[in-house]
Amino acid sequence: VGERLLAVGYYVPRASPEQAMVMLERAVAAIQADPAKAVAAFNDLNGGFIEDDLYVFTVGLDDGKFRAHGVSPRLVGTNAYTLTDRNGTPIVRLMVDALRDSDRGELEYAWRNPVTHKLERKQTWFVRVGRQIVAVGAYTGPLR
Repeated sequence: VGERLLAVGYYVPRASPEQAMVMLERAVAAIQADPAKAVAAFNDLNGGFIEDDLYVFTVGLDDGKFRAHGVSPRLVGTNAYTLTDRNGTPIVRLMVDALRDSDRGELEYAWRNPVTHKLERKQTWFVRVGRQIVAVGAYTGPLR
C-alpha cells in the first residue's frame, strides 16, 4: 500500500498426524542421504524441518544424546534418556525399548506445544536409521 508492504501470517496450532508422517519420511530420507547435513538442517529454523508445531528430533543410540531438536536446541548434546514428560514417562527410553522388536514405533505422552505454549497430548512416530532414532510428533489436543 503506497510505499509500505503489509503482510499477515499465522501458525497452525496443530498439524495432522499425516503431516507428521510425511515430515518423518522426509527426515529419514535426509539422514540416509547425508547424516551430517540432515542433522544440521533439523537444528536450523530455516532448514525445512520445522513447520508450525512439527519438528524433527534425533537421538544417538550409542550414547543416548540428542543430535537434533528442532525447537529446543538446548537439548542437543544432552542425555535423552533422562527426558520425561510431566507424568514421569521416560520418553526416549520407551522409544529405545520399542525399537528392540521393530525399526519403527510410536508413543503418546504429554509435551508443550511450541505454538500454543500449552501442555498437550503428543503422538510421536520414530524410526531407527543406523545408530540413531529419528522422530516427529503431532499434538493431538489438550490433556484429559
